[in-house]
Order: sequence, then structure tokens, then C-alpha cells
Amino acid sequence: MKTRAPTHILSQHIDEADYLAIDVETTGLSPESGDRVCEIGAVKLRGGAVVETFGSLIDPQRPISYGAYTVNGITPQMLLDAPIFSSIAGKLWEMMQDSILVAYNAPFDLSFIKNEFRLIGYPAINNIILDALAIARQVLPGLGKYPQENVARFVGIPFPIKHRAMEDTMVTAQLFSIFTSILKAHDCTTVADLQRRDLTHVLHYKRKAIVDSALAERQNLWIKYLSPTNAEITDRIITPKDCFSDQIGKNRTTYLVAHCHTAKAERNFRLDRILDLRVV
Repeated sequence: MKTRAPTHILSQHIDEADYLAIDVETTGLSPESGDRVCEIGAVKLRGGAVVETFGSLIDPQRPISYGAYTVNGITPQMLLDAPIFSSIAGKLWEMMQDSILVAYNAPFDLSFIKNEFRLIGYPAINNIILDALAIARQVLPGLGKYPQENVARFVGIPFPIKHRAMEDTMVTAQLFSIFTSILKAHDCTTVADLQRRDLTHVLHYKRKAIVDSALAERQNLWIKYLSPTNAEITDRIITPKDCFSDQIGKNRTTYLVAHCHTAKAERNFRLDRILDLRVV
């Protein structure tokens, strides 16, 4: 009995793989110190659609620290009738089979999940693991801070209840779908692309090549743009006029100057906020 991670999955198209978004709430910060899972949420994605969900409070068989309670609000009374982890382990293990595991700040969540399975004698988890936080930092550079709620708000996802497992898992699933859409729009289409650590540069050069071609050929562009001021994603037709970079301290930002046919005026568009673009 083991989870499987066939190497051929890395060469699969992003839309052909199964993903399991996971989030846990815990009694504290460290499984090495004896902290345990007290709630879990899991959402299975296939072809961009949610095909299965599972969520449950878990009796951690130890007290919840005050620090953890102030974050997740889970009280001992809420856990009186909750199952222990071994009672839900089979269901979760089944959902994990042949799935790529996705979590926001994956090292934290997966360290607890691995520990829970280890405590009840399950084999090591061999699934491919993707950190949605690491992807967010690459495909949405320049946000400064990357707590899940901030990134969700930035891309227009309502954040229902902070730090409850099922709600956080649904937000992770939505963020992951947005990130994969951005990558596919820039010809990063395999599971292996999701593991890259140079995505910021890859996306920049792909956008820049299309912009330079449009400028040279005097062509209009259709863009999907993420506004830096009001967290709004809009479709626009623009006529490129110039492209320049601005260096402020260690940060270098590239701007596209264009006539926006939506605003009927000239606008500066940050290249890293263009989520998709093509010649029209």
C-alpha cells in the first residue's frame, strides 16, 4: 500500500493530471514537537473541475495550543465527537492515489499529513507535491507579501473564513486554477512546468517577445490584465506604442505604453500584470 508518483506524470499536460488540494489546521506549529492535525480539507481537481471533496474535524488526542486557537478558532467542544485521524485515513489515502498534492505553503501542511500517516503505520508518501505559495510568488511578482488571503483578494477571489481547512482548501484550488491558466497562456503546459523556479523570467520573456513583435508589425494586442489598484481582471484591446523598464532599487519593472481602446486613452501596463496576451 503506497501512494504512487509515476515519472511520466511530469510530462503530462497540466489538464490531464489529477490534483488534490489539501489544507490542515493543527494544534501547534511543529509535528516534531508532538503537534497534531485537528481539521483537514481536501478538494480533488480534474481538468480544472472539482470532482470530489472531503473535510472533517479531527480529534488530535492532545490539547490545542492557545496560539493555534487564536488562529483557527477550534475549541475542545468542537472536537468532542470528531473522529481520530486513523478513522479518516483510508478515505484521504484513496483520494491521494495518483494525484499531485497541492497546498498553500506545502512544507507546513504536508509535514503534518506525512506525520499523521507515519504514526498509524502507513508507508511514505511519494506523490508529487506542488507549493501554490511558491507558484504565486513567481506568476504574480511584486505583491510584497503573500499570505493566502492577500493573494486571493488580489486576484478577486472572495475569502470566506480564514484558517478553517475546507474553506482554505477551496481558495487554494481556485488560486491553483488561475495559476495554471496563466502558465498555459504562456505555453508552459506540462506538470514539470509547475515545478520550475524560473517562471518569472520565462513568463517575462514570452510576454516581451509578443509585445516586441506587435510593436515591430504595428499590430494590436488583446490582453487579460490584472489591475494593480482594484484587484480587477479585465479584457482589453490595446495598440502598443512603446515598452520600457524602470529600475527602483533592486526591483526592475517593465511597462507597456499603449492606447487602450477600452479606456479610450493612453495607459501604462505592467508587463508582469498581463496574465494573457495575443495579437489581434
